[in-house]
Amino acid sequence: MRKDAYLRIGTLASVSVLVAVLILSLIPTVVGSAAASDRGIQASTSGVTPVGRAGTTAPIQAEIDSSLAGAVIHLHPGTFVGQLQINHSVRIVGAGEGKTILQSPTNMTPDSLGNVFVVEVGNHATVELSHLTIRVTEQCMLANSIGVATGGGVGVRDNSTLHVWDANVVAYGPYPDLDQPCTTHGSPGMISFGRAISIGLDDPPGVGTNLQVEGHGFVKHVETQGFDIFSISVGGVRGPSGSTASISDNLVRVGPGPYTAAYGIVVYGVSSVTNNLVIGEAGSDGGIAVVYTSATVLYNTIEDFTCTNAPFPIVPPCGVDPLYDDQDLGIFLAGLTPGTIVEHNAVEFVDAGILVEGPGAPAVITHNSITNSTYYGLDLIDANQTFHDDVVLGGLYAIAVGAASSNTTAVLSHDTLGGYSVAIGLLEANYPWVAKLVVRPG
Repeated sequence: MRKDAYLRIGTLASVSVLVAVLILSLIPTVVGSAAASDRGIQASTSGVTPVGRAGTTAPIQAEIDSSLAGAVIHLHPGTFVGQLQINHSVRIVGAGEGKTILQSPTNMTPDSLGNVFVVEVGNHATVELSHLTIRVTEQCMLANSIGVATGGGVGVRDNSTLHVWDANVVAYGPYPDLDQPCTTHGSPGMISFGRAISIGLDDPPGVGTNLQVEGHGFVKHVETQGFDIFSISVGGVRGPSGSTASISDNLVRVGPGPYTAAYGIVVYGVSSVTNNLVIGEAGSDGGIAVVYTSATVLYNTIEDFTCTNAPFPIVPPCGVDPLYDDQDLGIFLAGLTPGTIVEHNAVEFVDAGILVEGPGAPAVITHNSITNSTYYGLDLIDANQTFHDDVVLGGLYAIAVGAASSNTTAVLSHDTLGGYSVAIGLLEANYPWVAKLVVRPG
């Protein structure tokens, strides 16, 4: 179903990969004080002397290192090239988005876990970033233990917490030829812009501890663009994922990246994902994904995720077969743990609106609007799931039900269905499994 090895759950081989690399420990949803922007802290530099002039990040790093915990550091307008390592609690306030720019150097220096970020938060710190732009220009990212580029704009580790708001995180420059590997920092890598914000990092097997790779975060009023792995992620793809986050009111422009996994918001740790606008382009793969964890996914708008061969052919090819072809997705739910709620989301112009793939606990999926799908609005593989009070309009089918390795039953309860051009349901099963669809009229 999915071409991305570490998101795809559609084959037994990919299931074993994901099980082997992902160990989730459920912890309560993030709670805490409101971000500083909601407490009235502003970007004004009145009465203070901003740090740094256009050039390198060295003066900013020196100010961070010498500041007391909780200090507020204001930054001059200008472009600062380099990386920042933040290991104690500070507030960093720029002169405005597009005015203060933190830019990656030509070759970024990896951390002890093999990650390369423009800004990395560690050592149990609580860090606030606002009113600035983070620009990633390096295209040759390190690859982690399962061959996924790891690095990009901002990374959070060591059980640290990031509050970021009123900021841009952008991949800057011509798009790379994404199907080419590369060698960077003396290690195998891949041509990629990586991730915009990664709350929780990746690590090679046997290197990081649970604590080292966990992160927590609040991401609000942030715009991301051009990243070809995940724009915003919670938890590393190899795990463990005790990471948590609240992600709300962001504009996420995804991709492109058919060779990689150009997804907008991907959570491997307990999170809330609310009121975001996630937009795809040719070569992007999906809007929001919840993988082997639970999350609340509410009031998001997701649009323009359709499979394409640009900029080069993909395998498997784009197509309608739910088990063996590729479709780009609005919302992807895989191997869920109890507690996932998906409500009041609007999904438009995607190949498949909401895909639930097992094994895992059923989610509460209700009152979503899915319109103008290429193939089908709803999709269920190797799981049992009820969809109720959703609106599904357009596409070849209202729902696809696939039984690849277990009996699969989809229940449509009080849903509004219409505009499909072939039939209500596309059912496909591998012997001896059975795919079943039950429709309960409203």
